[in-house]
Amino acid sequence: MLETTLFTGAALGLSAWLSPADPFGLASQFPWLWIVPALLALRYGTVDGVLGTCLLLAAWFALPWLTGVPRPPQFPQPYFLGGLVLVLVCGQFADIWNERYARLRAANSYLDERLAALTRSHYLLRLSHERIEQELLVRPVTLRDLLADLRSIESAASVVPASALARCDALLRVLSQSCELEDAAIHRVIDARLESKPLASTGEPLPLVADDALLALAEQSGELAHVKSGEGTMHEGSYLVCAPIVAAGGERLGLLVVRSMPFFALNLENLRLVTVLLGYYADGLRQQQIVQPVLARRPDCPPDFALELMRLHRLRLSANVVSTLVAFTFEQSESGDSVFEQVRRMRRSLDLLWVIGTPGRHVIVMLLPLSGAPALEGFLLRIENGLRQQLQTDFADSRVGVHTVMLDETPAERTLDELLTRCKVSSHPELAGLPA
Repeated sequence: MLETTLFTGAALGLSAWLSPADPFGLASQFPWLWIVPALLALRYGTVDGVLGTCLLLAAWFALPWLTGVPRPPQFPQPYFLGGLVLVLVCGQFADIWNERYARLRAANSYLDERLAALTRSHYLLRLSHERIEQELLVRPVTLRDLLADLRSIESAASVVPASALARCDALLRVLSQSCELEDAAIHRVIDARLESKPLASTGEPLPLVADDALLALAEQSGELAHVKSGEGTMHEGSYLVCAPIVAAGGERLGLLVVRSMPFFALNLENLRLVTVLLGYYADGLRQQQIVQPVLARRPDCPPDFALELMRLHRLRLSANVVSTLVAFTFEQSESGDSVFEQVRRMRRSLDLLWVIGTPGRHVIVMLLPLSGAPALEGFLLRIENGLRQQLQTDFADSRVGVHTVMLDETPAERTLDELLTRCKVSSHPELAGLPA
């Protein structure tokens, strides 16, 4: 408004100086004075244009007092009306484009903010990828590979008394590679007493510090303890991590103590992996006791299948790692036997198979470790695609029944029993399970 007043006053002064007898240019061929309100309307909008028009109108009535020149007797109505129309047109044009400009500026401001946020996210993602690459270089194995390694350890452990914590040196090697342990040792528990001499160690020799506060906390709680265990407590002592080796029944078999490990490796995910691997190993040492609940309901169940089922159920409870049971039912016929053999051959390396023969039917029960809903869907799709390629059939055409269930908080033996009941397999079938 200040600019409108100043520019209009300056235009009036210049016109009065150039043409004192006719400052408004009534007698000229073009009303040059109206250029100023029109430009103001184009720049700022209708309101400023109308304000400039009002100033010109006020100057018309104040002309004798300002310049001493007498005002014409007749009011120049067409002069002011035409100027007002010109100003209104220019102001309307400016209002429309100013509004569009404001919208575009707001949109661009939003896009700038989004671009800045995406740039920050991209930068953090790049850092995250670099961190993942570093971890994969140090620990290029998955949980599936680690479980396969622990299974290989069991083959030697099965011929050694469980109290000896058989092949614990191989277990410690797996833990060191996967969880980045530097100085660590495994001690055996005999008659509820922790032996001071380690059965296996890596890095520098570690004499047991029996009065360490972290060790006492782990023995008292029966769970993994680390330097930040508890709320706001920093345990200062000889060890960073103390993890009991506990079987599913609660029996303590040994203790893992860690004195040194990389800073970034001391995180909850890595410590949870340590707990999972120790529990998996301990369950393998106590397989005779662990498989009893399954064998009590299904005496014909293969012991290795029952053991893996109980282990994976423990993983589901302790680490929320989902595994799945799948049962396929086949009719005994020439085409059904072909489909049965094809499905039987398509299991994955870590999967366990239990084949049950019943009158007129075959049943295949597959245990899919570490496989949730997406992995199960992909597994079934792969089998069906294989049937289409090899035998030009699918589950529906071959009348193959597919029953699935995921391990959850329900006891594993009940889950297996309910799945076999859906497949119409009795608790004591007449025919024993066929070898897988």
